[in-house]
Amino acid sequence: MPVTQPAAPPATDVVGMAVKVLAAHGLSGAAARTALKAMAQERGLTVARCAALVVAAVDGRMG
Repeated sequence: MPVTQPAAPPATDVVGMAVKVLAAHGLSGAAARTALKAMAQERGLTVARCAALVVAAVDGRMG
């Protein structure tokens, strides 16, 4: 049986998960959101795409 990837969560869920990841590293909720926006802007990505990369890195997936 082929292995399939689960559907990606909606962008708002990914952003929320990324904020939780950053908060787990000691940032407040507001600081985590600001950091995520800054990381996205520095890399020329949307906040949702940057958040997806943060979550993927924590999950051990890259892409």
